Amino acid sequence: MSRFGPSPVFAGFPRPGKTLTAAMLLVGCSWVALAIAVNYGGASERVVEPVLGVPDLILHGELWRLFTAALVHDPGAPSHVLSTLLGLFFLGPSLEDRWGSRRMALFLVSSAGFAFAAQVVVGLFVAKLHAGAFFGGIGVVEAIAVAWALQNKDRTVQLFFVLPVSGMALLGFVFLMSVMNVIAQHAPPEGLVTPFGGMLAGYLLSDSSPLRRWYLKLRLSRIEAQTLALKTKPAPRRVDSPSLRLIHGQKDTPKRKGDLN
Repeated sequence: MSRFGPSPVFAGFPRPGKTLTAAMLLVGCSWVALAIAVNYGGASERVVEPVLGVPDLILHGELWRLFTAALVHDPGAPSHVLSTLLGLFFLGPSLEDRWGSRRMALFLVSSAGFAFAAQVVVGLFVAKLHAGAFFGGIGVVEAIAVAWALQNKDRTVQLFFVLPVSGMALLGFVFLMSVMNVIAQHAPPEGLVTPFGGMLAGYLLSDSSPLRRWYLKLRLSRIEAQTLALKTKPAPRRVDSPSLRLIHGQKDTPKRKGDLN
């Protein structure tokens, strides 16, 4: 297909960069270790309680749970961790190629924290949407899906590896599934609100968001101010060297010891 027209994103396997590779290894290895410990080692699932998202504890200052909860996945449900890994693997690389590893890492961490924070806040006011504890990476995957769809509106993704849909159609599907979960009160381990928080985070942190445009304008104004300051800065004052005076020697003057010739 011509490079000037819409192209399928799954024409070949993507190549994740350093940030996505590290994230997938961290998520995958964490799940394998937990699954083996619980299913074969006799460990209790309570071993992960210190890193789970518990609203009451988060509101009392344990804010790290907003980020660590995204690394935990159900040890008895491979589909839970696979959905996170596949979302990172297929949709993340094009974002990392465009943004770089540093911004991609910031995006993953920020979207996880924002999505779970939305779950905590909304759950305080709507009892039906409250979650006693939450964990998993669906909020991050939803954020990636939104940011990818906004960047690739005309590209095609193979939904369920079979159905070709555009980026915006993928966005609509993701939103519809989250709405249906709320209607059915079918809460994923991440909670009912977390997917919507992830979608909002993906929009706010994407290239087309007003927040991003405001940030770039702020940076531009600072650069312009610094440039103007350099142009209007007075040149450093030149220090005049002391005047030199030529002293004519006299032939008849006798030289003294220590005098230079």
